[in-house]
Amino acid sequence: MRVLGLFFMITIFTIMDITAQQLEKHRWKNRLVLIITDNVESKLLKDQIKELKNNNRGLEDRKLVTYIILPKKYKIEIQGDSSWIESSNLFERYNSENETFKVILIGLDGSIKLEQNNILAAKKLFSTIDAMPMRQSELKNR
Repeated sequence: MRVLGLFFMITIFTIMDITAQQLEKHRWKNRLVLIITDNVESKLLKDQIKELKNNNRGLEDRKLVTYIILPKKYKIEIQGDSSWIESSNLFERYNSENETFKVILIGLDGSIKLEQNNILAAKKLFSTIDAMPMRQSELKNR
């Protein structure tokens, strides 16, 4: 029984480490928008993607990278033609309440800055980021 428990704990820590590595590469380089849904055909997902694509310049200016996260796969950047990566780690980590739709903003420091269960308007996204001290510093140093 102890061996099984030890195996289970090692497995959990390995999964958590892999999940952390997926997003860790962006720390101090990019802010992240995680769009989490249980359905790739979701109207909310399509509307959120459209909202972000219509404001691509603002995304680039604020160093935003977008992840679309489904239960068994995820895709990086909706602006480009990226392919799906098989994994359930991000979905499990960021959707523990099993929501059907969620948007999360992660700052340069890797912490969650905003989380909501409806479409995130670009205006709200940008004003949230623009109020952050790191963003204020970026704007000053231009």
